[in-house]
Amino acid sequence: MLTPPAPPSLPEVHRAEIDGVPVFWTDQPGRLSASLLFGVGLAHESFLETGITHLVEHLAMRRVRTSRYENNASTEVLHTSFDVTSAPETVVEHLRRVCESLANLDTGPLRLERGVLLAEERGNEGPGVTTWLPSALWFGNRAFGLTGNVQLAAVHAGPQQAREWCARWFHRGNAALVLSGPPPAGLTLPLPDGPPRQPVTAEPFDLPTPAQTTIPNGVVGCALVDWSAETACAAGILIHRLTDRLRHLEGLVYDIAFDHQMVDARRAVLGFGTDVPDKQAARVVDAIRTELAELGRGGPTEEELAVDRAGLAEEIAERDFAVYRAFDAAMSELTGWPSAAEHQQRVLAGLDPAAVAVAARDLAGRLVLCAPEQHVPRDLPELPGSPLPAPPGREMKRALVGSTAPRGYRLVVGEEGLSTYFGQNPSPAAVVRFDDLAGVGIEHTDGQLPILHLFGTHGGAITVRPGDWRGGRALVRDLRARIDSAVCFEAPEAMRLFEQS
Repeated sequence: MLTPPAPPSLPEVHRAEIDGVPVFWTDQPGRLSASLLFGVGLAHESFLETGITHLVEHLAMRRVRTSRYENNASTEVLHTSFDVTSAPETVVEHLRRVCESLANLDTGPLRLERGVLLAEERGNEGPGVTTWLPSALWFGNRAFGLTGNVQLAAVHAGPQQAREWCARWFHRGNAALVLSGPPPAGLTLPLPDGPPRQPVTAEPFDLPTPAQTTIPNGVVGCALVDWSAETACAAGILIHRLTDRLRHLEGLVYDIAFDHQMVDARRAVLGFGTDVPDKQAARVVDAIRTELAELGRGGPTEEELAVDRAGLAEEIAERDFAVYRAFDAAMSELTGWPSAAEHQQRVLAGLDPAAVAVAARDLAGRLVLCAPEQHVPRDLPELPGSPLPAPPGREMKRALVGSTAPRGYRLVVGEEGLSTYFGQNPSPAAVVRFDDLAGVGIEHTDGQLPILHLFGTHGGAITVRPGDWRGGRALVRDLRARIDSAVCFEAPEAMRLFEQS
């Protein structure tokens, strides 16, 4: 009997320290790649600060960007990265200049970079629904829920705010360096001092699941799960089964999108779904429920587990995986969360199919299925439109002439806040309470009363246009009088109802 080959081992990651900054590197051939990471991203911002990290990143790069060699920077959910690939001496020089730029941020080009950010946003379709919807359901208009938000800082952030944000986050106490090879001679990281990392502390909402909720088009499954090797395996097998069924057997979709975002040391929000014509949505919903239930009952096949294991083994052999391992170790340092190494080692050693089946059942019990209204599964309870209760109040009457509010759309206004409803559904579509305001966008209307875009920290957005409601002008005046000006901002183009209003 032949002994099965030993599973491949994960690439070794070395650790060093330069100028108080932890450095993680693997020994890979080729040009030297470096990523200077900072533990700050979209999830660290507030609603009104959305985009401030991206703005600082742009300002810092303005002094060092060049076309002479490969370099870039990016802002993600949990980190910001300054990247360079070139000869060792060029990498050393570039990193030194990045650190000096951050240590003395030049806000002179702020107006120009605002314009660049807005142009970038106009040309970018933004994250897909499987990325932002799960985070928005469990975090509202804060932390991870800001993934799909407009970059408000590009509109109103001033020089002082940019400098303060830079000083708070871009320092050696919140930095890590990833290298594709040993630290080169002469490498320095002259960053300012600062306190240790400041992790995201926002707790997800306690949503009743399983549940269903309405979205305009497509079908999406969302869940907040304990993220383990078994859960990742169950999700991957589910996506493969759905793709085989819905694309190859039924010809309904091109692919099934999937994404997940860690939100603390052990939990993740995940989303999967597809864009599909409304008339086919019910078949997709049924396929998701059927395949997930079957995976929970019977577990994965040996072949499916072998494919999952072989896929990881193939990745390990690639150069990029070794660099990823160093990045993963650096992010573990910055977040204080475990790296993915333990999960990967368990996959390579072989997962228990019964444990994967348990993870599939857990996923089914936590799932929120999102589909057009006529196709949501009626045997599942409807997800509340807000984790906050709707405040009592009086229902506004729709204007007889000139209203842009859809028929059947209802607005209820009370002393504690506003809520909206569709038709006779008793569950609110959105709730915004005055003691929970995240921000209010002011859309001016050629000298007339403005349109107000109200956002709640616990999620929910309600737009109040004076001409939509009888008594709408008095309502807007009352709202403006009671809303703290500190949460108000000029509504950016991406938020406005009208290009010229």
